Amino acid sequence: MYQPNDVNNVPEEEWEEFKKKAARDELYYSGPGDLLDTPEGRSKFCRLNESGAFRKPDPDFRGYFIWVFNNQGEGMVVKKRSRVDPKLMEDVEYNAEGVEISRSYEPA
Repeated sequence: MYQPNDVNNVPEEEWEEFKKKAARDELYYSGPGDLLDTPEGRSKFCRLNESGAFRKPDPDFRGYFIWVFNNQGEGMVVKKRSRVDPKLMEDVEYNAEGVEISRSYEPA
């Protein structure tokens, strides 16, 4: 499994190969249709990953990240650049079953 900060250690010339390998890891966020896009997937991510912050490349905004703040078995917050207004960050809180319980926005 890839560690949260592995993306920081990838040289630019190896970036594309890294993304291909990382996409094979089911806990790696790869964009729409990813494990974090369904309640079942979020619940699985929440159970399997330790409490902590996970940072993954945002497939829609090169150079930016999607942050997952996981509280193992309790819930998580997914923070990413808003698709509606890129000047904002969208924070979505989920319970342990992966169901959204709140959504807020803040300046990016």
